[in-house]
Amino acid sequence: MNFPFVVVPSLEPWQKQRYVRHMNSDESGWHRKWTESIWRRHQHRSNPQLSAWTSETDMRRRLIHFYDEYDVEGNAFVLRNAYLSLHLTLPAADINEYLELLNQKVRLGGWKANAVDGQCTWARGDLRAHWKTFNIHPQDAARAARYPEHYRHLEVRLSTERAVLASGLESRPFRWFYEVGLRPVLAQGCPRNIEPQEVADYLPAQVELGCGPSTEAGVPHLSNLHRIYSVSKPDFTFVFKAKDDSVLNVFAEPEESYRKMTDIYRACLVAKPTFFYQALKKLWDRGYFVGPVITNNFDCLCADLGLPEMSLRRYDTEAYFPFYRDRNGEEIEFHPAAKSLLVIGVHADRRLAQFCARKRGLKVIYIDPESYRAPDGSEIRYPVESPQDDDLFIRMTAGEAMPKIYQAVTAASAYAA
Repeated sequence: MNFPFVVVPSLEPWQKQRYVRHMNSDESGWHRKWTESIWRRHQHRSNPQLSAWTSETDMRRRLIHFYDEYDVEGNAFVLRNAYLSLHLTLPAADINEYLELLNQKVRLGGWKANAVDGQCTWARGDLRAHWKTFNIHPQDAARAARYPEHYRHLEVRLSTERAVLASGLESRPFRWFYEVGLRPVLAQGCPRNIEPQEVADYLPAQVELGCGPSTEAGVPHLSNLHRIYSVSKPDFTFVFKAKDDSVLNVFAEPEESYRKMTDIYRACLVAKPTFFYQALKKLWDRGYFVGPVITNNFDCLCADLGLPEMSLRRYDTEAYFPFYRDRNGEEIEFHPAAKSLLVIGVHADRRLAQFCARKRGLKVIYIDPESYRAPDGSEIRYPVESPQDDDLFIRMTAGEAMPKIYQAVTAASAYAA
């Protein structure tokens, strides 16, 4: 497989401008030319239904990390370099199943074996892969971690031959595992349901934006990446068996796998703002929405319309998604005029902003249908994790709610005038 890997063969002028102005820029706090995700799944007494934990000796763990570099070459949008790591801590029998399947997959994919410094590596075009087993992984040993005697560790790495890795990149999954710990989850409250028009009573608002509006613009739901990288099974239970681990398909079918892995970035480059984004910008221009849009999205749809963004996706700086920070690393408060935080299509991982908004006395208002469509068209329930009693809830999609909000706000404004 050859790199750069072409994602969009020929860019239109506006698409190239989106890349130059917004992807190849760190204005939001995150340089979107490089994209990164870290997922950790492990057994713990707090997650028995998802992880099948039954006792303190259940210590299965799966850490997955990718760090990809996109670029423009000529007039094509390309994946220039790729990096993928998989760390497994499992009973020895399960590790052996992984090793057996890995060897099957590289043979099926036509990889060439090479011995480098006594270690077997695999090559396929510009891709290089290797894996290694440990009685105890060095990152765990450095932290004096202990696992049952029958457990083993397997580390799998795949990258382009010319990839230049950021300093400390390889240790980031372990920093996340040890320094972040399990996410604290607030008890489920009973938010009050309201109609979209009632948002007008809580303006100006700052906006926290999730992937809901993006999917309405044609960007795949982030759950697609969860399926590709086997973050969880469709029922949200954890993957600890080789036969269930679909990310290993990258060794059998690299080209097809990278087509799937890059599809969300392709969609980000070609998506056009919907009415939701246009209305968001108009209301922001008139002062009904204030401050930067707080987001984990990387589709550039807000930035394209001139809306400032504050990115929460910064794995290289702190052991948790940091709250808003400026270029000097200082914490940024909510906009002083904000009366509320409007949380649109955001679920568990980014709830730190909601916690801080409540602490600062802002009203938290959710817009969320609490479900999404799977690729096969089926509806998947996706509840908001921890709304509180004093929060408000609009149980609609962004596309359904925004026209009603826009009409109510502009009508009230016209009447006042």
